Amino acid sequence: MPYDGVDQILITLGRRGFYGLRNRELIPTDGLVTLRNATLEDQTARSGPGAAIVGSAIAAGLVIQAAIDYWPDPDTQRTLVSVGDGTLRKDNGAGAGWVTLASGLTTSGQVPMWVVAGAELAGLSRKAFHVDRVNAIRVLAADGASVAAIARGLPEWTGSTQPAWLVQAQGYLWAGGLASFPTALYRSLLDDHEDFLTRPYILFVDGRIERTTAGLPYKGGLLVWGFPEGLWWVDLRDANAALWTVRQIGSAGMAGPLNATPTENDVLYVDPTGGWHLVYLVGPEQSPRVSDVTQRQLGRWFRDNVNRAQLHLAQLAWDGTTQAAHLACAGQGQTQKNRRVVLDLALRDEQGRGERWSYWDADRNESLFLRKISGVPTLHMGDASGQIWRLDQAARNRNGSGYMFELFTRDTDLGEVSKKFRGRRKNLRFLQLLYDTQSAGNVTVDVYHDGRRKQSVTFSLEPGPPVLPVTLPFILSDQAMLLSVRQRLTGQPTRVAFRILSSQVNFDVSLAGLLVGLETT
Repeated sequence: MPYDGVDQILITLGRRGFYGLRNRELIPTDGLVTLRNATLEDQTARSGPGAAIVGSAIAAGLVIQAAIDYWPDPDTQRTLVSVGDGTLRKDNGAGAGWVTLASGLTTSGQVPMWVVAGAELAGLSRKAFHVDRVNAIRVLAADGASVAAIARGLPEWTGSTQPAWLVQAQGYLWAGGLASFPTALYRSLLDDHEDFLTRPYILFVDGRIERTTAGLPYKGGLLVWGFPEGLWWVDLRDANAALWTVRQIGSAGMAGPLNATPTENDVLYVDPTGGWHLVYLVGPEQSPRVSDVTQRQLGRWFRDNVNRAQLHLAQLAWDGTTQAAHLACAGQGQTQKNRRVVLDLALRDEQGRGERWSYWDADRNESLFLRKISGVPTLHMGDASGQIWRLDQAARNRNGSGYMFELFTRDTDLGEVSKKFRGRRKNLRFLQLLYDTQSAGNVTVDVYHDGRRKQSVTFSLEPGPPVLPVTLPFILSDQAMLLSVRQRLTGQPTRVAFRILSSQVNFDVSLAGLLVGLETT
């Protein structure tokens, strides 16, 4: 047999995301240096889900800066958007029939967000509030045809000096981020979310900050972030408001109002330097604490690949279906949101495989939000052409167009697999792909020897029975892993790496591993 006596090494794929560490020796053999337009949800390295257009565009060339799924009553669904031309609009529930709710808003310095509140007492309407730092807060009552300025704002909310964020916590609507009063947190009446004036109530955070940038309800309290630094916990758990307290729990602040998202039990946020942090409760008193979740795996990658000066406009959303957080942001040197950085936490409880990272560059995801489909919150985006898209589609295309799936293994001498390979040259003999039966198509594998591309081979992956003989342990069933045919490799490198690419429309690549045949010299 031509391959008798050849060592067969399995490099597992799908267990880890990519690493941004410059020292590649700190990356596991099954770690990746690139994972682009991909998903790890099935514990395979799989081409990421597709996207489908929802309804019709508002108008060509309009940037959808912020969006929210709004239900004025249990039977009526609307998408509310803030548009780059200074208008606020709503759809007919199907991403079409757009109605202008307001026009002529100031766009310079605008950082828009929507918040749903209202329905304070039985019989009162649900309301949607729009806030953006420079325009007066606008309110949509029920399913109205227009918005109005907030009924009873405060005197210092004047001209282009307006709150930067709103959030509902413990039944009240809270506001903050006023540039002229950066440490103030304002509270509405309990029975009227538009009334901050009748009985003014203000709490303060400490610290020298430019402004507070965001708030988020969490476990009976309110998290408040500052810029450029500071995270505070407003403990609202006591029935007596006079006993509410504010204390700082973290030094890392936040740049924009949509840079944080609740997960199942915790809160995830991105600081102005690009670091990602998790807020969680500890101890018998259930006090919040903060931990960094990026440095050990990404290193400088975020700084080198994301325009951090645009993070105040970035938007973070949690997809509970896949247990992943998505950050729509601008790539390095860009101002448009042409990147989506994904943190997969599905395996966070498994030792050694907590955070798994990937990124997208297939979309212009200017706004990112969850919209219910048949009662299930589903990830959607608004683009720079006035169009809403539904993400997480089974068909691997974007409105019929393909996109590039890429993974790149780290270069390795395979010394982690066996000491006999450490620092030694190898005769490469063959390569096989271990994959599952999603669809048929072709992938290209570029083979790198000691940092240089030396060979390119193409695999045609077809659903069907496994290629025999099979030397790896796996369960034979209708969903068995398949082995591709062997492709001959050549050369004698010390270190080897593999880059896998496919942009074929509707080809659902799903790779579980690489089987490398080699001999030591």
